Amino acid sequence: MAFWQLTRLRVVYPALLFFLLFVDGSLMAGMGGILTAFPWYILPTLTLVWLFYAVQFEVDKDMPFWLYVILIGILFDMYYTGIFGTYTLAFIAAVAVMKQLHKILDERLLSGISIFLIGLIVYLVVTYSAGFIIGIANVSLVTFFVFEVLPTAVLNIIVVTICYYPTWSLFQFLK
Repeated sequence: MAFWQLTRLRVVYPALLFFLLFVDGSLMAGMGGILTAFPWYILPTLTLVWLFYAVQFEVDKDMPFWLYVILIGILFDMYYTGIFGTYTLAFIAAVAVMKQLHKILDERLLSGISIFLIGLIVYLVVTYSAGFIIGIANVSLVTFFVFEVLPTAVLNIIVVTICYYPTWSLFQFLK
């Protein structure tokens, strides 16, 4: 791999990751009335989707991927919650699970959707557990899975499916 190709990936990937951090917040701010209409609570997780694509298309080996995961978790905590560690731990746990599942499953779209779905559930359960421990989450586990995890999974799986092949093409171009 030529140096300029490696540099392209090392510049484009974190720049888009950082950009998607703010797109997540902008979507919630701009479409909060729609995404949080009672009783549903839909959470766009474009940042996690972008981390999933790095795992799925194996570009995580060409850059300091875990550093990006930790940094984006810290930025997420600072920008959205102000409670240090919740999203950092959630991102680390979700990406670790997705990396382990990627060793078992292949790069086909359905396998990728399964990997992302399990990673998303880990991410949401970690954030719910942290919220429950500190007293912020006051809904039952069934309500959480039916009214937050299910609609969040549907929205984000649609995003993953639509952007799967264009992202694959982008990574092929950057490699």
